[in-house]
Amino acid sequence: MNRWQRAVVGVLLLLEMAVVAQPAVRAGVGDLTPANRPIGPHQGMLLASCTILLVTAGAGLATMLVRPRSRTWVATFTAAHAAAAALGWAHGLPLLTLVSALAASAVPALVLLPEQPPQ
Repeated sequence: MNRWQRAVVGVLLLLEMAVVAQPAVRAGVGDLTPANRPIGPHQGMLLASCTILLVTAGAGLATMLVRPRSRTWVATFTAAHAAAAALGWAHGLPLLTLVSALAASAVPALVLLPEQPPQ
């Protein structure tokens, strides 16, 4: 990857981490569901999926920064995001589906673009 590809991928990963951290933050402060009813399966699915996405995006970002030539993290990243998109679709969570599908398509496309030779 060249410099602009790394910059765009880094911004996408940071943006994704900021978006998927919201359910965890809201659950931590008790804002996810009203106090009079327990957390249901949809909220639990959202929290678990967002946690997995947060970890894989963070691991991808760290790998990209430490080893810029490495591309092995893209397979795990794409698989986790495809699975989260499918779970979001099956459980009726459109934001999870959208974020996962966009990240699963945009990040690997940018990472796997061939480098342009200097002119």
